[in-house]
Amino acid sequence: MKIGFIGTGNMGGPIIRTLSEVDDITIYGLNQTRSKLEKLAQETDLIPCENVQELTEKADFIVLAVKPQQADGIWPEMIPALTKDKCLISIAAGLTLKSLKNSTQNICPVVRAMPNTPVLIKEGVTAICLDDETISEQQKKFIQDVFQNLGDVHILPESQFDVFTALIGSGPAYIFYLIETMIESGVELGLHRDVSSRMVKKLFRGASLMAEQSKEHVSMIKEMSIAPAGTTIAALAHFDRTAIRGNIMDAIRMAYNRSIELG
Repeated sequence: MKIGFIGTGNMGGPIIRTLSEVDDITIYGLNQTRSKLEKLAQETDLIPCENVQELTEKADFIVLAVKPQQADGIWPEMIPALTKDKCLISIAAGLTLKSLKNSTQNICPVVRAMPNTPVLIKEGVTAICLDDETISEQQKKFIQDVFQNLGDVHILPESQFDVFTALIGSGPAYIFYLIETMIESGVELGLHRDVSSRMVKKLFRGASLMAEQSKEHVSMIKEMSIAPAGTTIAALAHFDRTAIRGNIMDAIRMAYNRSIELG
């Protein structure tokens, strides 16, 4: 299969690096900054293209990996080279299936995909929308195989993409925020920053693996750390009195509402 990336930056680049390790895939790329494209080509099997039309003509699958506001300038070059046998995969946040189909004049099947940032280390979670009825079974399999190289893949209807965006797409930033906050707490209480950083990062890794591997509900795992009148229950009680759980849920709902607005 031949896959082309329009945009080889923060998200497109790491995906290309991973796919370059996979046999039987030819990768084409296009980027506004030519020097970055050529550097990536030297490090991988990427074949640089001169323009959108050339990339579209050569690729079976075209990955739109640019900012949503940049997409409008791409369609005029892409449309002349599109055929019904090609497939557009958009990882541009906020561009709906309807808008993508309209922009490409319904010439080819369209897929929405949303990977989160841990795909950079092959530990990502990606949502894929296969609602377009014109997608062939062969195309569906290839797309799922591509993103399974980057972590877990979930097939979701487009109606659930805003939920996925708010919870999982934005989720790594929430976790990094908590990690940063706990590191700062350790520093405030007397730990050296590098020591606090190593400890907290290991804490999150260990707790995450424990939650993933356990057959128990996460609430039951939490109870293992709680003793009557102890330190843990004192902190958790403060969380409850100050509505931390509610605030987190409200924040995720705000991200959800914003995702709807962007769409």
